[in-house]
Amino acid sequence: MIKYLPEDFIVEEKADLPLSKRGGYRVYLLQKSNWTTLDLIYSLSRTLNIPFRKFSYGGKKDKHGLTSQFITIRDKKDYSKRGKDFSLESQGFMERRMSPDLIRGNFFTVTARNLADFEPIERNIEEAKEFGFPNFFDDQRFRSFSPERGFFAEKILKGHWNGALQVYLTSIYPNMKKKERERKEALLENWRDWKTCLSLAKNPAEKRIFRFLKDNPEEFARALHLISEEEISMLYSSFQSHLWNELLRRLIRQKVDELEEIKGSEGSYLFWRRLDDKSLYYLKSLEIPTSSAKIDFPDDSMRFLHQEILQEKNLKISSFRTEILTKAYFKSFMRKAAIIPDEIQISDKTKDELHEGKKKMTLSFFLPRGSYATMLMKRLSLR
Repeated sequence: MIKYLPEDFIVEEKADLPLSKRGGYRVYLLQKSNWTTLDLIYSLSRTLNIPFRKFSYGGKKDKHGLTSQFITIRDKKDYSKRGKDFSLESQGFMERRMSPDLIRGNFFTVTARNLADFEPIERNIEEAKEFGFPNFFDDQRFRSFSPERGFFAEKILKGHWNGALQVYLTSIYPNMKKKERERKEALLENWRDWKTCLSLAKNPAEKRIFRFLKDNPEEFARALHLISEEEISMLYSSFQSHLWNELLRRLIRQKVDELEEIKGSEGSYLFWRRLDDKSLYYLKSLEIPTSSAKIDFPDDSMRFLHQEILQEKNLKISSFRTEILTKAYFKSFMRKAAIIPDEIQISDKTKDELHEGKKKMTLSFFLPRGSYATMLMKRLSLR
Protein backbone atom coordinates (compact mmCIF):
# COMPACT_ATOMS: atom_id res chain seq x y z
CA MET A 1 0.00 0.00 0.00
CA ILE A 2 2.90 2.38 0.67
CA LYS A 3 6.51 3.06 -0.44
CA TYR A 4 6.07 2.34 -4.15
CA LEU A 5 8.09 5.52 -4.85
CA PRO A 6 10.51 7.42 -2.56
CA GLU A 7 8.22 10.47 -2.65
CA ASP A 8 5.35 8.31 -1.36
CA PHE A 9 6.91 8.36 2.12
CA ILE A 10 8.22 11.72 3.33
CA VAL A 11 9.58 12.11 6.86
CA GLU A 12 10.51 15.44 8.48
CA GLU A 13 12.19 15.25 11.87
CA LYS A 14 10.94 17.88 14.32
CA ALA A 15 13.43 18.78 17.05
CA ASP A 16 14.05 21.47 19.64
CA LEU A 17 17.66 22.42 18.98
CA PRO A 18 19.61 24.89 21.17
CA LEU A 19 21.29 26.46 18.14
CA SER A 20 23.91 29.15 18.54
CA LYS A 21 26.38 31.10 16.41
CA ARG A 22 29.28 29.09 17.79
CA GLY A 23 29.90 25.83 19.64
CA GLY A 24 31.86 22.60 19.57
CA TYR A 25 29.33 20.81 17.36
CA ARG A 26 28.18 21.91 13.92
CA VAL A 27 24.54 21.01 13.24
CA TYR A 28 23.43 19.78 9.81
CA LEU A 29 20.13 19.02 8.14
CA LEU A 30 20.62 15.66 6.43
CA GLN A 31 18.16 14.93 3.61
CA LYS A 32 18.31 11.56 1.88
CA SER A 33 16.64 8.77 -0.04
CA ASN A 34 17.81 5.21 -0.80
CA TRP A 35 20.14 5.34 2.21
CA THR A 36 19.71 4.22 5.79
CA THR A 37 20.94 6.80 8.28
CA LEU A 38 23.85 4.62 9.40
CA ASP A 39 24.96 3.62 5.90
CA LEU A 40 25.05 7.25 4.81
CA ILE A 41 26.97 8.38 7.91
CA TYR A 42 29.50 5.58 7.40
CA SER A 43 29.89 6.75 3.80
CA LEU A 44 30.30 10.40 4.86
CA SER A 45 32.85 9.34 7.46
CA ARG A 46 34.97 7.76 4.72
CA THR A 47 34.56 10.43 2.02
CA LEU A 48 35.01 13.40 4.38
CA ASN A 49 37.82 11.64 6.30
CA ILE A 50 36.10 12.23 9.64
CA PRO A 51 36.09 9.51 12.34
CA PHE A 52 32.66 7.93 12.71
CA ARG A 53 32.68 8.67 16.46
CA LYS A 54 32.45 12.41 15.69
CA PHE A 55 29.01 11.98 14.10
CA SER A 56 25.85 11.98 16.23
CA TYR A 57 22.18 11.60 15.33
CA GLY A 58 18.87 11.41 17.15
CA GLY A 59 17.07 8.70 15.21
CA LYS A 60 17.59 6.21 12.43
CA LYS A 61 15.53 6.99 9.35
CA ASP A 62 14.43 4.34 6.88
CA LYS A 63 16.04 3.73 3.49
CA HIS A 64 12.74 3.78 1.61
CA GLY A 65 11.43 7.32 1.38
CA LEU A 66 12.49 10.97 1.40
CA THR A 67 13.70 11.76 4.91
CA SER A 68 15.19 14.76 6.68
CA GLN A 69 16.85 14.76 10.07
CA PHE A 70 19.43 16.59 12.15
CA ILE A 71 22.93 15.33 12.81
CA THR A 72 26.01 16.88 14.41
CA ILE A 73 29.69 16.59 13.61
CA ARG A 74 32.16 17.41 16.38
CA ASP A 75 34.14 19.73 14.12
CA LYS A 76 33.67 23.46 13.48
CA LYS A 77 34.54 23.18 9.78
CA ASP A 78 31.58 23.35 7.38
CA TYR A 79 31.24 20.02 5.56
CA SER A 80 28.01 20.89 3.71
CA LYS A 81 27.75 18.97 0.46
CA ARG A 82 25.44 17.27 -2.00
CA GLY A 83 25.82 13.77 -3.35
CA LYS A 84 23.85 10.92 -4.88
CA ASP A 85 20.45 10.90 -3.15
CA PHE A 86 21.50 13.12 -0.22
CA SER A 87 22.33 16.64 0.91
CA LEU A 88 24.12 17.86 4.03
CA GLU A 89 23.39 21.49 4.94
CA SER A 90 24.83 23.40 7.91
CA GLN A 91 22.25 24.89 10.30
CA GLY A 92 24.52 26.42 12.93
CA PHE A 93 26.20 25.19 16.12
CA MET A 94 25.41 23.60 19.46
CA GLU A 95 27.41 23.04 22.62
CA ARG A 96 26.23 19.43 22.71
CA ARG A 97 25.84 16.55 20.29
CA MET A 98 22.57 15.54 18.62
CA SER A 99 20.70 12.84 20.54
CA PRO A 100 17.14 11.39 20.78
CA ASP A 101 16.11 13.63 23.70
CA LEU A 102 16.12 16.67 21.37
CA ILE A 103 13.54 15.14 19.02
CA ARG A 104 9.84 15.92 19.53
CA GLY A 105 8.69 13.58 16.78
CA ASN A 106 8.29 13.30 13.02
CA PHE A 107 5.85 14.79 10.52
CA PHE A 108 4.88 12.34 7.79
CA THR A 109 3.39 12.76 4.34
CA VAL A 110 2.40 9.32 3.08
CA THR A 111 0.76 8.25 -0.17
CA ALA A 112 -1.32 5.06 0.03
CA ARG A 113 -1.71 3.38 -3.35
CA ASN A 114 -3.50 0.48 -5.02
CA LEU A 115 -6.74 1.24 -3.18
CA ALA A 116 -10.07 -0.15 -4.32
CA ASP A 117 -11.97 2.49 -2.35
CA PHE A 118 -11.31 5.45 -0.04
CA GLU A 119 -14.05 4.66 2.49
CA PRO A 120 -12.22 2.02 4.60
CA ILE A 121 -9.24 4.31 5.22
CA GLU A 122 -11.46 7.31 5.92
CA ARG A 123 -13.39 5.26 8.50
CA ASN A 124 -10.18 3.95 10.04
CA ILE A 125 -8.76 7.47 10.31
CA GLU A 126 -11.71 8.57 12.40
CA GLU A 127 -11.33 5.52 14.66
CA ALA A 128 -7.57 6.04 15.02
CA LYS A 129 -8.07 9.73 15.91
CA GLU A 130 -10.37 8.70 18.76
CA PHE A 131 -8.94 5.37 19.95
CA GLY A 132 -5.32 5.43 18.73
CA PHE A 133 -3.24 2.42 17.77
CA PRO A 134 -0.81 0.08 19.59
CA ASN A 135 2.75 1.38 19.61
CA PHE A 136 4.48 -1.83 18.48
CA PHE A 137 8.02 -1.80 17.16
CA ASP A 138 7.52 -2.51 13.45
CA ASP A 139 9.31 -4.96 11.14
CA GLN A 140 12.14 -2.57 10.28
CA ARG A 141 13.34 -3.00 13.88
CA PHE A 142 13.84 -6.73 13.25
CA ARG A 143 15.90 -6.81 10.07
CA SER A 144 18.64 -8.67 11.97
CA PHE A 145 16.19 -11.35 13.16
CA SER A 146 16.40 -14.75 11.48
CA PRO A 147 13.40 -17.08 11.96
CA GLU A 148 15.75 -20.06 11.59
CA ARG A 149 18.58 -18.81 13.84
CA GLY A 150 16.72 -16.54 16.27
CA PHE A 151 18.02 -13.36 17.88
CA PHE A 152 21.72 -12.63 18.28
CA ALA A 153 21.15 -11.06 21.72
CA GLU A 154 19.17 -14.07 22.98
CA LYS A 155 22.17 -16.29 22.20
CA ILE A 156 24.42 -13.86 24.09
CA LEU A 157 22.17 -13.88 27.16
CA LYS A 158 22.28 -17.69 27.19
CA GLY A 159 26.06 -17.79 26.79
CA HIS A 160 25.89 -19.40 23.34
CA TRP A 161 28.87 -17.59 21.82
CA ASN A 162 29.20 -19.89 18.80
CA GLY A 163 25.47 -19.63 18.12
CA ALA A 164 25.60 -15.84 18.35
CA LEU A 165 28.36 -15.75 15.74
CA GLN A 166 26.33 -18.02 13.48
CA VAL A 167 23.31 -15.72 13.76
CA TYR A 168 25.49 -12.70 12.96
CA LEU A 169 27.40 -14.25 10.06
CA THR A 170 25.10 -16.80 8.39
CA SER A 171 21.49 -15.63 8.84
CA ILE A 172 19.31 -15.39 5.74
CA TYR A 173 16.66 -12.66 5.65
CA PRO A 174 13.57 -12.07 3.51
CA ASN A 175 14.26 -10.40 0.15
CA MET A 176 17.95 -11.35 0.29
CA LYS A 177 19.34 -11.74 -3.22
CA LYS A 178 19.97 -15.27 -4.44
CA LYS A 179 23.74 -14.86 -4.71
CA GLU A 180 24.03 -13.53 -1.15
CA ARG A 181 21.71 -16.26 0.14
CA GLU A 182 23.93 -18.91 -1.44
CA ARG A 183 27.02 -17.30 0.09
CA LYS A 184 25.47 -17.37 3.56
CA GLU A 185 24.48 -21.01 3.09
CA ALA A 186 28.07 -21.81 2.09
CA LEU A 187 29.38 -20.10 5.24
CA LEU A 188 27.14 -22.28 7.39
CA GLU A 189 28.03 -25.47 5.50
CA ASN A 190 31.73 -24.73 6.01
CA TRP A 191 31.41 -23.54 9.61
CA ARG A 192 34.59 -24.28 11.57
CA ASP A 193 36.55 -24.59 8.32
CA TRP A 194 37.78 -21.07 8.95
CA LYS A 195 40.10 -20.93 5.96
CA THR A 196 37.19 -21.61 3.60
CA CYS A 197 34.95 -19.19 5.48
CA LEU A 198 37.61 -16.51 5.17
CA SER A 199 37.72 -17.06 1.40
CA LEU A 200 33.93 -16.55 1.33
CA ALA A 201 34.04 -13.42 3.52
CA LYS A 202 32.79 -10.29 1.85
CA ASN A 203 32.74 -7.31 4.20
CA PRO A 204 35.46 -6.07 6.60
CA ALA A 205 33.71 -7.41 9.74
CA GLU A 206 33.44 -10.92 8.30
CA LYS A 207 37.07 -10.86 7.24
CA ARG A 208 38.22 -9.71 10.69
CA ILE A 209 36.25 -12.43 12.47
CA PHE A 210 37.18 -15.32 10.18
CA ARG A 211 40.82 -14.28 10.10
CA PHE A 212 40.81 -14.29 13.92
CA LEU A 213 39.06 -17.69 14.08
CA LYS A 214 41.54 -19.19 11.61
CA ASP A 215 44.29 -18.42 14.13
CA ASN A 216 42.12 -19.01 17.25
CA PRO A 217 39.66 -21.74 16.21
CA GLU A 218 37.60 -22.04 19.42
CA GLU A 219 37.77 -18.48 20.73
CA PHE A 220 34.18 -17.58 19.91
CA ALA A 221 33.70 -15.16 22.82
CA ARG A 222 36.78 -13.16 21.84
CA ALA A 223 35.68 -13.16 18.20
CA LEU A 224 32.42 -11.46 19.19
CA HIS A 225 34.43 -8.45 20.34
CA LEU A 226 35.37 -7.80 16.70
CA ILE A 227 31.78 -6.71 15.99
CA SER A 228 31.37 -2.94 16.21
CA GLU A 229 29.72 -1.34 19.23
CA GLU A 230 27.09 0.25 16.96
CA GLU A 231 26.06 -3.09 15.50
CA ILE A 232 25.95 -4.80 18.90
CA SER A 233 23.73 -2.04 20.25
CA MET A 234 21.35 -2.50 17.32
CA LEU A 235 21.31 -6.28 17.77
CA TYR A 236 20.59 -5.91 21.49
CA SER A 237 17.83 -3.39 20.75
CA SER A 238 16.19 -5.78 18.31
CA PHE A 239 15.73 -8.46 20.98
CA GLN A 240 14.62 -5.89 23.58
CA SER A 241 12.01 -4.69 21.10
CA HIS A 242 10.79 -8.24 20.53
CA LEU A 243 10.32 -8.79 24.27
CA TRP A 244 8.54 -5.44 24.56
CA ASN A 245 6.21 -6.32 21.67
CA GLU A 246 5.38 -9.68 23.24
CA LEU A 247 4.56 -8.00 26.56
CA LEU A 248 2.26 -5.52 24.81
CA ARG A 249 0.56 -8.35 22.89
CA ARG A 250 -0.28 -10.14 26.13
CA LEU A 251 -1.50 -6.98 27.83
CA ILE A 252 -3.75 -6.13 24.88
CA ARG A 253 -5.25 -9.62 24.88
CA GLN A 254 -6.08 -9.18 28.56
CA LYS A 255 -7.77 -5.81 28.07
CA VAL A 256 -9.45 -6.00 24.65
CA ASP A 257 -11.93 -8.65 23.47
CA GLU A 258 -12.21 -7.87 19.75
CA LEU A 259 -8.87 -7.68 17.96
CA GLU A 260 -7.64 -7.88 14.39
CA GLU A 261 -4.28 -9.37 13.54
CA ILE A 262 -1.59 -8.60 10.97
CA LYS A 263 1.40 -10.92 10.82
CA GLY A 264 4.84 -9.44 11.37
CA SER A 265 8.39 -10.73 11.11
CA GLU A 266 8.73 -11.53 14.84
CA GLY A 267 5.08 -12.00 15.81
CA SER A 268 1.58 -10.74 15.20
CA TYR A 269 0.53 -7.10 15.42
CA LEU A 270 -2.80 -6.79 17.20
CA PHE A 271 -5.21 -3.91 16.53
CA TRP A 272 -8.41 -2.76 18.15
CA ARG A 273 -11.00 -0.74 16.30
CA ARG A 274 -12.73 0.76 19.31
CA LEU A 275 -12.14 0.72 23.07
CA ASP A 276 -14.39 1.20 26.06
CA ASP A 277 -13.56 4.22 28.21
CA LYS A 278 -11.71 2.18 30.84
CA SER A 279 -9.47 0.35 28.34
CA LEU A 280 -8.82 3.55 26.38
CA TYR A 281 -7.70 5.41 29.49
CA TYR A 282 -5.52 2.48 30.60
CA LEU A 283 -3.73 2.01 27.27
CA LYS A 284 -3.33 5.74 26.55
CA SER A 285 -1.69 6.33 29.92
CA LEU A 286 0.33 3.10 30.04
CA GLU A 287 4.10 3.06 29.61
CA ILE A 288 5.95 -0.25 29.36
CA PRO A 289 9.66 -0.67 30.20
CA THR A 290 12.10 -2.45 27.92
CA SER A 291 13.95 -5.42 29.39
CA SER A 292 17.24 -5.08 31.24
CA ALA A 293 18.93 -6.23 34.45
CA LYS A 294 17.38 -3.26 36.26
CA ILE A 295 13.73 -2.76 35.35
CA ASP A 296 10.80 -1.07 37.10
CA PHE A 297 7.26 -2.20 36.32
CA PRO A 298 4.19 -0.03 36.91
CA ASP A 299 2.23 -2.95 38.41
CA ASP A 300 2.53 -6.58 39.49
CA SER A 301 0.49 -7.98 36.59
CA MET A 302 2.97 -6.58 34.08
CA ARG A 303 5.87 -7.93 36.13
CA PHE A 304 4.26 -11.38 36.09
CA LEU A 305 3.70 -11.33 32.33
CA HIS A 306 7.31 -10.28 31.76
CA GLN A 307 8.56 -13.06 34.02
CA GLU A 308 6.34 -15.53 32.12
CA ILE A 309 7.89 -14.46 28.79
CA LEU A 310 11.43 -14.83 30.11
CA GLN A 311 10.69 -18.25 31.63
CA GLU A 312 9.39 -19.47 28.26
CA LYS A 313 12.73 -18.44 26.76
CA ASN A 314 14.76 -19.94 29.65
CA LEU A 315 15.99 -16.51 30.70
CA LYS A 316 16.05 -14.53 33.95
CA ILE A 317 16.32 -10.84 34.73
CA SER A 318 19.89 -11.53 35.86
CA SER A 319 20.65 -12.87 32.36
CA PHE A 320 20.79 -9.27 31.13
CA ARG A 321 24.01 -8.71 33.09
CA THR A 322 26.12 -9.86 30.16
CA GLU A 323 29.58 -11.24 30.85
CA ILE A 324 31.00 -10.28 27.48
CA LEU A 325 30.43 -7.48 24.97
CA THR A 326 30.22 -4.99 27.81
CA LYS A 327 30.95 -2.15 25.39
CA ALA A 328 27.18 -2.30 24.72
CA TYR A 329 24.55 -3.13 27.29
CA PHE A 330 20.81 -3.48 27.86
CA LYS A 331 19.35 -0.24 29.19
CA SER A 332 15.70 -0.05 30.19
CA PHE A 333 13.51 2.84 29.03
CA MET A 334 9.78 3.51 29.13
CA ARG A 335 7.71 3.42 25.95
CA LYS A 336 4.07 4.40 25.46
CA ALA A 337 1.73 1.47 24.82
CA ALA A 338 -0.66 3.40 22.57
CA ILE A 339 -0.40 6.46 20.33
CA ILE A 340 -3.03 8.96 19.24
CA PRO A 341 -1.92 10.44 15.89
CA ASP A 342 -1.87 14.24 15.76
CA GLU A 343 -2.68 16.62 12.89
CA ILE A 344 -3.89 13.72 10.74
CA GLN A 345 -5.61 14.81 7.57
CA ILE A 346 -6.22 13.79 3.97
CA SER A 347 -4.61 16.15 1.47
CA ASP A 348 -5.33 14.39 -1.83
CA LYS A 349 -7.57 11.68 -3.28
CA THR A 350 -7.20 10.73 -6.93
CA LYS A 351 -6.55 7.94 -9.46
CA ASP A 352 -3.42 5.84 -8.96
CA GLU A 353 -1.24 6.24 -12.03
CA LEU A 354 0.80 3.16 -11.05
CA HIS A 355 -2.16 0.75 -10.74
CA GLU A 356 -4.81 0.75 -13.43
CA GLY A 357 -8.32 1.07 -12.06
CA LYS A 358 -7.10 1.78 -8.53
CA LYS A 359 -6.99 4.92 -6.37
CA LYS A 360 -4.42 6.70 -4.21
CA MET A 361 -4.71 8.89 -1.13
CA THR A 362 -2.15 11.22 0.46
CA LEU A 363 -2.19 11.59 4.25
CA SER A 364 -0.21 13.79 6.59
CA PHE A 365 0.20 13.38 10.36
CA PHE A 366 2.53 13.92 13.30
CA LEU A 367 3.76 11.12 15.57
CA PRO A 368 5.89 11.44 18.72
CA ARG A 369 9.47 10.22 18.74
CA GLY A 370 9.86 6.45 18.66
CA SER A 371 6.51 5.55 17.10
CA TYR A 372 6.18 4.10 13.60
CA ALA A 373 4.21 5.61 10.73
CA THR A 374 4.15 2.15 9.16
CA MET A 375 2.30 0.85 12.23
CA LEU A 376 -0.35 3.56 11.84
CA MET A 377 -0.65 2.68 8.15
CA LYS A 378 -1.17 -0.98 9.09
CA ARG A 379 -4.01 0.16 11.36
CA LEU A 380 -5.53 2.26 8.56
CA SER A 381 -5.34 -0.68 6.14
CA LEU A 382 -7.83 -2.81 8.12
CA ARG A 383 -10.89 -3.71 6.07
